[in-house]
Amino acid sequence: MESAETTAPPAQPAPQQKSAMPTAGGALLVIAGILGIIMWAQMAVAGGEVTQLPGVPADMADMMAGAIIACGVIGIILSIIALLGGVMALQRKKWGIALAGSILGLFTLGYLIGSILSLIALILIAISRKEFQ
Repeated sequence: MESAETTAPPAQPAPQQKSAMPTAGGALLVIAGILGIIMWAQMAVAGGEVTQLPGVPADMADMMAGAIIACGVIGIILSIIALLGGVMALQRKKWGIALAGSILGLFTLGYLIGSILSLIALILIAISRKEFQ
């Protein structure tokens, strides 16, 4: 009689342990993006009220209002990109977008705490690159 040889299934590598760093970085980046949107929206609204200040010439007030509103719109756009980067980090997808969002989040200010949160998120996302798809 021939002995039936049993073959073991091929050894599969152990699944890589996922850390909480991308999740924490994504959450911080989402918070920073929301803070930035709120702050820059307030700035844009305040820019529209510059024209009503007493003692400011009309042409100067219009120019100041336009500049403040433009800064507000740019800040809102940067904050939306930071928010998108945070969502990508939470999903562990598209590391480049998450990293770009955290870098642009530095410039959103977000009552200053937003920039600090973005810096921490940048560090967490940068060192957890291998965990992204």
